[in-house]
Amino acid sequence: MTGNDGNIARAVFFKGPVIGLPDDIPFRSDREYTFCRLCGDLFQPELERVSQEEYTPQVRARSMKMQRWWAENHNRKHPAWEHEQFKLSGRFLTPEATYALVPYGIIPLSDLVFANENAAAGLEAPRISGFDNYEW
Repeated sequence: MTGNDGNIARAVFFKGPVIGLPDDIPFRSDREYTFCRLCGDLFQPELERVSQEEYTPQVRARSMKMQRWWAENHNRKHPAWEHEQFKLSGRFLTPEATYALVPYGIIPLSDLVFANENAAAGLEAPRISGFDNYEW
C-alpha cells in the first residue's frame, strides 16, 4: 500500500466494508480508491463503479492514473511542514485522518495500538460516514 505521498507505509491496517452506505452515495468499498493520510479526504473515480464486465485492465489502469492525479493535486493543499511533521511521526494516519476514515472501514491497527491520539480518534469516529470528505 502506498499513501498519497508515494511512500510505502510500514503499518498494519485493515480495509473493510462500509456500513450504512446510502443508496445515493456512489462508492464501492470492494474497488480501488485513494485517501489522504493527513486529513482523511477520499477519492474514488467513477471508473471504479462500472459493471464487472466493463472493469477491464485498461479501465483499472485509467482509474489508477486518475487516483495518482488526485493524490498529487490534493497533496498541494497541505503545507510542506505538515507533510514533514507527518513523516516524522511514524504513523500510518494522522488522528484527523483516522477519525475521517474509520467509517469507510479503514482501520490503522498499528496506530491504534501505538498512538493514543489515533486510538481516541478511532473510538470517537462515527460508525457511519457523513460522506463529506468523499470526492467522486
